[in-house]
Amino acid sequence: MQSNEKKKGKFGFITFTKKAVAVILMISLVDLQLSYLLAFMGKEQIAESLSSTIASTIIGVMIGYFLKALLETFFEKREERLNANFEDNGQEGEDHP
Repeated sequence: MQSNEKKKGKFGFITFTKKAVAVILMISLVDLQLSYLLAFMGKEQIAESLSSTIASTIIGVMIGYFLKALLETFFEKREERLNANFEDNGQEGEDHP
């Protein structure tokens, strides 16, 4: 159950960022395929510039999402460690008056 909750976020549903990244990637992949269609029709220069723009969009979106996820995970784990240390220190103080 823990891993399922982690995939869906804190509130039990897929986060906005995950939805946005998925939509951007799907649209980009469809557009990338359309650039091949343009190249097949003889519009090589347009297809080449479109492909490079789409590729940079995909890379930019994924790098941004990965950095966001990395930092979010880092700070969540840090908060858990701090809370665990605080609880441990609080229990020791109660045992020793």
